[in-house]
Amino acid sequence: MPKHDNVIVALDVGTRKVTTLVAKIESDRKVQFIGKGVAYNENGIIAGSVVNMEATTRAIQESVMEAEKIADIHIKSAYIGLSGEHVSSMNSHGVVTVRGKEVAQTDIDRVIEQARNISLHSDRQIINVEIGEFVVDDQAGIRNPKGMAGRRLEVKVHIITASSAMLRNLAKSVEDSGLLVEDVLVNGIAGSWAVLEEDEKLLGVALIDIGEGTTDITVYHNGDPVYTSVIPMGGRYITTDISYAMRIPPVEAERIKCRYGSARPDFVSSDEEIEVSIIGTDEKKVKKVHFLSSVLSPRAEEILMAARKKLNDEMKESLIQTNIVLTGGTAELKDIQFLAKDVFEQPVRVGKPKINEASSGFKDVLSSPSFSTAVGIVNYFAQHEKMKFRDKNGSFLTKLGDFFRKFFE
Repeated sequence: MPKHDNVIVALDVGTRKVTTLVAKIESDRKVQFIGKGVAYNENGIIAGSVVNMEATTRAIQESVMEAEKIADIHIKSAYIGLSGEHVSSMNSHGVVTVRGKEVAQTDIDRVIEQARNISLHSDRQIINVEIGEFVVDDQAGIRNPKGMAGRRLEVKVHIITASSAMLRNLAKSVEDSGLLVEDVLVNGIAGSWAVLEEDEKLLGVALIDIGEGTTDITVYHNGDPVYTSVIPMGGRYITTDISYAMRIPPVEAERIKCRYGSARPDFVSSDEEIEVSIIGTDEKKVKKVHFLSSVLSPRAEEILMAARKKLNDEMKESLIQTNIVLTGGTAELKDIQFLAKDVFEQPVRVGKPKINEASSGFKDVLSSPSFSTAVGIVNYFAQHEKMKFRDKNGSFLTKLGDFFRKFFE
């Protein structure tokens, strides 16, 4: 089936699984999900970085094939999410003199280009440039200055960078699976497009996306992202602790964590019991659910404390006026929002993707926090498709060849 211009494919290559989502974009930019594929990638990604390209490529292929079958469409390209400790951010601004009597598109292009013209180490590349407010003369808070009268144009931007090598490895895995890379979006920004409310972004909010191998932190203030960072810890660490403490296989540890685990042992009955398989034998033993929670709770708290420390050390925590929003697969851990409330000493909610009725066949599944990144990638590019940066010849940087030329030459 030929490629449709109104179809977006998102590829979330996570530590534990690869998710492919296919969505139709209506003329009013409404998103209708029509395909989903999930394949497990237990050994291909560690903390957001590709460590086994063959395994990762194979998982991408399996995920894409499942999505193709459900959507009845041939997938040729995808928008991919990026995470990892190598991701970092900074805020910048540009100022130019307006050449005419009114702000023209060329003035907007020039001021954005100036803002993104920052000094970087040779091993790092700009991945995303999030445009904030414009200022025309002394008038701030402008979202679209085109056509406004003024002499001085300023823009504030949030720039996200990543390791060139890490990006190359991920893009190569996608290429080897037979896909073209349309564009890249860091997971923290993607998740915000799935679960955050506009009022939260305006007042100030920190989104903490706890995946299997990484925890992505994104802070919004006055409606714009002002901080992006990644901690190389996630739900897999909790699963490993359970496996060691209870002497059970990791698969069994993951199962009981999701079904019985609580981040607050004081919320768990001291009498409730579960039967688990002991590693290396056919033997089964009865364990207390309270013991399970007492094992996983310290690690969950450690992850949240690491996020709190990031916010304290690297930015003004006072910018966060409303609450903390948790999302990602580990946000499904029972009672984790209550533990987070104790850690941050602020209101906490669990953010779930908002899926409209047009996607009724996928609404229940995709409303899980574990799909926040993939859903957010679709939502982001459904709204930003016409806002991509152009190269010097005026062409959109969408083909994989252009992608590699932009980032790696």
